[in-house]
Amino acid sequence: MRPKAKPSNNNPPKNNSTPAANQEKAQPKGRHKNLLFQKVAVFVDAENIEMSGLKHHEGRTDYKKILDQVGDREIIRVLYYKPVYKEISEEFETFWGSLGGEIRRPTKNADTFLVIDAVTMAEKIDVAIILGGDKDFLPLVWYLRSRGCKVEIWSWPEATSPEVKAAADVYFPLTPEFVIGRAK
Repeated sequence: MRPKAKPSNNNPPKNNSTPAANQEKAQPKGRHKNLLFQKVAVFVDAENIEMSGLKHHEGRTDYKKILDQVGDREIIRVLYYKPVYKEISEEFETFWGSLGGEIRRPTKNADTFLVIDAVTMAEKIDVAIILGGDKDFLPLVWYLRSRGCKVEIWSWPEATSPEVKAAADVYFPLTPEFVIGRAK
């Protein structure tokens, strides 16, 4: 991790009264500025994201559109977790591979694998994006933040724990624009 500069107590903060500085300060809560040099890992709780998209928005989750929202930040890893007893089509595997993603297929609880991977990568990344809003991830959020990682929770608001939203540095709510195959 890069060391963070400590503010000097000798000099008072400068007043940046430029329009750009004022616009950035005026952004609503939840808006954030992405830095180009940030190393990002994306951890997808597939069961949470996909079932919530189907239940609340009657369609499949558009992962390509979601990953495009990462912006110009450097994506180090994109990991998708789904138990082996749940089906994944060859078409999806090919699609996921084309995005540069990896698929993890644990025999049981995928959340445990997600947590282990995130903890293992904590020293190598600046930002952990967790696609999923389970309250089970609360200790992971606390741990990653204690290791200096910025934690972003990206999930369907209807299926996200308020405690996880509050604990994360950034909460990015998924909206109907991130659904494909919407039922009519």
